[in-house]
Amino acid sequence: MVKVALLITVPPGNDGSGGCLEECQKQIDAVASEGRYSFSIFLNYEGAAGYQAMWEKAAKEGNELFLWVDQDLMLAEDALASFLENSEFLRHKAIIAGTVASPDRTLLFGGRTRRGRLIEPDPTIPVPCQLFDLSLALIPGYAFSKLENPSDMFHRSFASYGYGHKAAKGGVARVVAPGIPARTTRKIEMSVWRDPDSTLKDKVLWVFRSVFR
Repeated sequence: MVKVALLITVPPGNDGSGGCLEECQKQIDAVASEGRYSFSIFLNYEGAAGYQAMWEKAAKEGNELFLWVDQDLMLAEDALASFLENSEFLRHKAIIAGTVASPDRTLLFGGRTRRGRLIEPDPTIPVPCQLFDLSLALIPGYAFSKLENPSDMFHRSFASYGYGHKAAKGGVARVVAPGIPARTTRKIEMSVWRDPDSTLKDKVLWVFRSVFR
């Protein structure tokens, strides 16, 4: 039986209750009834700063797959089963980024190109990506074991403003899950640095103003 940890990051001022946790439990119950997976839920109240501590706690309990979920996401009803089916297909060797969209289907998070541009997911098959967001992503323990320092998984490159370079260096495959497994009403403010359409001049000026303001 494969042990799966759901690592849910809770926004500040939230107690961790609500639709996302309830939907996760509903989907866990459905998948666990087949007897091939067991599940544990871990809550992170520290945002990105708590990623490493939450992973270390889950890893110590022997979990093999780690599904990272932001608490404000509205999961599609088959999201968990789809992640696991695709992970099985890839022999639990690949990081799978889930695309998160707004209610009007504007892409907000997911798998990204080397330059940080979001990749449109295929409706039925996983497609390769270079970088990924941790808003919704399945990371196998295999990925951590391939890195010289597993905590490097949580370090974002300033050049890309995303995760993935360490995994690429370690030879870990990165793909985008089929379809759109989650939506959110969260308002996203994209900085000049994160915008792949910004010019190099704009980005240099943004860095200068950020450092010396």
